[in-house]
Amino acid sequence: MSNITKIKIKGHESFYIREGWLSKGMKSINEDSSLFSNKFATDTLGVGSNMVKSIRYWLQVCGLTEEISGYKGKREQFLTDSLGRIIFEKDPYFEDIFSLWLVHYKLASNRELSTTWYLFYNDFKVEEFTKEDLLDGMKLALDRIDANLIYSEKSLQDDCSCLIKTYCLDDSTEKNPEDNLICPLTDIVLIKRKKTFDKREYYVKCTPSIDKLDKLVILYVILDNIKDNKTTIDSLLNNNCNVGKIFNLNRNILNEYLDILKNDGYIEINRTAGLDTIYVKDITKEEVLNRYYEQL
Repeated sequence: MSNITKIKIKGHESFYIREGWLSKGMKSINEDSSLFSNKFATDTLGVGSNMVKSIRYWLQVCGLTEEISGYKGKREQFLTDSLGRIIFEKDPYFEDIFSLWLVHYKLASNRELSTTWYLFYNDFKVEEFTKEDLLDGMKLALDRIDANLIYSEKSLQDDCSCLIKTYCLDDSTEKNPEDNLICPLTDIVLIKRKKTFDKREYYVKCTPSIDKLDKLVILYVILDNIKDNKTTIDSLLNNNCNVGKIFNLNRNILNEYLDILKNDGYIEINRTAGLDTIYVKDITKEEVLNRYYEQL
């Protein structure tokens, strides 16, 4: 049997993450793991049936829950021990931008469930682009995954639109920043909308400042990708799902983070003979999260 390439286009039912959805979903699942399998989910979450499906999808894609087949095949969702449970206990309303960076990382590194987001951060190398450029780039990226993939171009177009709204405010939401229709991930500012002199829209990938992206987010992602407690600067910068691509970091800013982590005792760096090898001290991802939240 040939291998089947697993991708997912438009799993979100055309709804990007809305303010409060992740918090409400986590709280509801913590109280009832079978929430999304019963007919009362719309009443519990206070949204329509399509939005219920969307919340279910986003919780899984963002690494906050995992779904299993329970008694008599009934689907159940549980908070993940490595992330969902910790955020639920430490920052249940996603008030700290640290939590949003973690959600972004999970979203952008999940090729199987959030394919367009994965391809945008790991494959799409264009720094300035229009909506048309983005759609064309995603088509080419999907071809590189598997030239025989079958998917709906309209669904891919919807995915591209949803991705932009995930990170970038549009004209209508900019006028009312307190509106709960805004996606919380716009706070991390990884994409900005701009206009040419003749009012045509285009978008720009942004590099976060060090005061906005905490060093422990960087350490968490390094730990999630590392093998045998060591890696290289080139791997951090260029490998899929690692800090360079996921956060749009250049080498200079990455080296600043590495120096901070070294000075704080989290890593060692061997820059002799051009090796640029990073050795991470004995610490788990869960310990990194708890260390951050405990200092608040």
